[in-house]
Amino acid sequence: MNDATEPSRVILVDGTCVFCNRLVRSILRWDRRGVFHFAHLQGERARALLARHDLEPDIDLIYLVDDVGTARERVLIDGAAGRVIWPTLFWFLWPMRLTPAWLLNVWYALFARVRYRLFGQADSCITPDDDARARFLPG
Repeated sequence: MNDATEPSRVILVDGTCVFCNRLVRSILRWDRRGVFHFAHLQGERARALLARHDLEPDIDLIYLVDDVGTARERVLIDGAAGRVIWPTLFWFLWPMRLTPAWLLNVWYALFARVRYRLFGQADSCITPDDDARARFLPG
């Protein structure tokens, strides 16, 4: 069963990607119910979550670990993750749940190739500010 200290939905983010960290700040701003928590892909917590599903961290992918710590725990990647994240935050994006995951995957893959060139990359994981720190998992 899900431990009370373990959030049920964790987004794994590239801690050195400037765009990804801006995206986290946006999600924090719009996620008023506190549904989503975060872990840096470069950290041990993310590695452990992915290892439970025989996956290795890949900084070019977006991961959502859903139903963390339950028998229904699953890892959603790229388009499948987006089809859960965005409609949860913005009700008017519900049609996104009907968009084929493969189509979203193509968009995510294309964007992943250019995100560092467009937005930059930090030398180490960006430390969340005080407001965000509570929503980041340690490790």
